[in-house]
Amino acid sequence: MTESPRTWDVADRLNAAPLGSWHWVVLALTFAVAAVDGLDAQIIGFTAPQLAAELGIGNDRLGPVFSAALLGMTGGALLFGGLGDRLGRRRMLIFCVLLFGGGTLVTVFAHSVQALLVLRLVTGLGLGGALPNAVTLMAECAPARHRPLLVTLMYIGFSVGGLFGGVVAEALVVEHGWRAMFYVGGGLPLGLALVLWWLLPESPHYLTRTGAGGERLARLLGRFDRAGGYAPHDRYVLAEAAPGARLSALFEGQRRRNTLLLWLAFFINLLVLFFLLNWLPKLLVDHGVSLALAIRTTVMFNIGGVLGALVLAWLSSRYNPRRMLATFFALGAVSIMAIGFGDGHFLPVAMACLATGLFAGAAQVGLYPIATQVYPSAVRATGVGWAQAWGRIGSIFGPLAGGWLAVLEPQFVVYFLLFGAPLLLAAAAIAAMHDVGVAEHQYDGAATGRHPQPEERQP
Repeated sequence: MTESPRTWDVADRLNAAPLGSWHWVVLALTFAVAAVDGLDAQIIGFTAPQLAAELGIGNDRLGPVFSAALLGMTGGALLFGGLGDRLGRRRMLIFCVLLFGGGTLVTVFAHSVQALLVLRLVTGLGLGGALPNAVTLMAECAPARHRPLLVTLMYIGFSVGGLFGGVVAEALVVEHGWRAMFYVGGGLPLGLALVLWWLLPESPHYLTRTGAGGERLARLLGRFDRAGGYAPHDRYVLAEAAPGARLSALFEGQRRRNTLLLWLAFFINLLVLFFLLNWLPKLLVDHGVSLALAIRTTVMFNIGGVLGALVLAWLSSRYNPRRMLATFFALGAVSIMAIGFGDGHFLPVAMACLATGLFAGAAQVGLYPIATQVYPSAVRATGVGWAQAWGRIGSIFGPLAGGWLAVLEPQFVVYFLLFGAPLLLAAAAIAAMHDVGVAEHQYDGAATGRHPQPEERQP
């Protein structure tokens, strides 16, 4: 006798599932995406002194060069975040990795400022689209009680990529020139795309919403939740409200306030961080520091970002995540100002960069778990993409503002006083948000510590 079909709420099953091997597979793959994204996003800062010298780019023209990829990131986050909700997170993620890997590799042939601007713009489209889909895929595969930690660990890859890039650049750029760094930055993502095509699963949330095959969904759910006993002929649903991947859904009810404050925090923090990542090595070289030591300050920043993200994840699992994040933003403001008081001397600047990564860099990582909890599955990639897009708009203005300021030739400390202070506003924005744990419970169903039975999930 054939067993009658059962009805499963996919979100509830994934939320309550125990942590298993396939969660770690998804974490490893999305971590790798974040790492190569972080490497290629920061590669221009590592190579700027040599690029500027070879192509004859003065400080007054470096701002647009830095901001070209960041402009592309803004468009990529908006375009590919929304397409991820419509066409699938996996498909868009692999495409974006191919796009920014190819764009970085082709940059070795740039022999003019115009070519460099175009190639960095194209590269930025892929860089901007990869992270919203990677974050969303990780969040939708993770059990609810482990989601903030797993998303945080995934996004730490961005800082690890920057750390790896800084270490490699210190050897490659000084000895072999800036193009050697772009060969590395282009080759790694292209190789990763093949691994993603082979191993990366699609989001079960996306497959459920689109009705993309009971057999495929049953097999995938069985990987994440071995106790389920899923069958291809079962019915798979999402009990959460499905507003559709439209922008207006980000402003419905309580989400309006959280959306606006989240956008503000993303905008401010990436404005500040990309000013630092792009301009700090150049400012230090102009101040008499060697290129190798100037690159090493970005290594210190990324070391701090990795350590700080782990500390923030640990604290957020024990205390109110918003309060912890707001505190890190405030301490990040102080740390950035401290860079200026180092007056270009390597050791105090390096220690202040370590502290900046520990707090401001980690705060950027901490924004993503909150962003994934603010929105339901149907608009999650759209919501994360728009939040990141506002961050990318800020990241465009950061390097441009640095260029405008450089024309005035202020004292070293002035740069960091002006760029540190806005993080206090970001701290206030996070503190003013509604508790996101409420939204997570409301939209996705918090983990209860037990598996809901199929009969409890009838529509």
